[in-house]
Amino acid sequence: MNKTFLSILIASILVAGLLVFQATQANAAKVYTPDELLAHIDHDLTRIRVGGRVSKSEIKYETEPKIVLEFRILEPGSNETEIDHSKSIPVVYHGLKPDMFAGGRDVIIDGELKSGVLQASSLLTQCPSKYEPPEGPTDPISSEN
Repeated sequence: MNKTFLSILIASILVAGLLVFQATQANAAKVYTPDELLAHIDHDLTRIRVGGRVSKSEIKYETEPKIVLEFRILEPGSNETEIDHSKSIPVVYHGLKPDMFAGGRDVIIDGELKSGVLQASSLLTQCPSKYEPPEGPTDPISSEN
């Protein structure tokens, strides 16, 4: 009787572990950059996540008759001087503009790529970093000498 109980217990643990593994794999998504997405711009893609920087130009936000936010995203960390449409992706988001949303900010977008336009279902704005490196030597050992 102990062997049967132990076998059922081990089988239950294995099944539970497999279910947890599958659930985490289904929710884990690769975050694409605009450059990676541009390689697939001619294809429609569903359920994708893209991280990029909001272009400082061409931001349109309308509240009438529907709430629509339109902008372009660039490669994260890029400093644009003039927008190059061949290196940016147009984004359309139907929803309220996040408080921290602005040109030059990094965003994470969930959505679908349709006809070369990223149709955003969710839009998250990353907060700007408040970290500033310390001034002077950073190695405490070398500063004692």
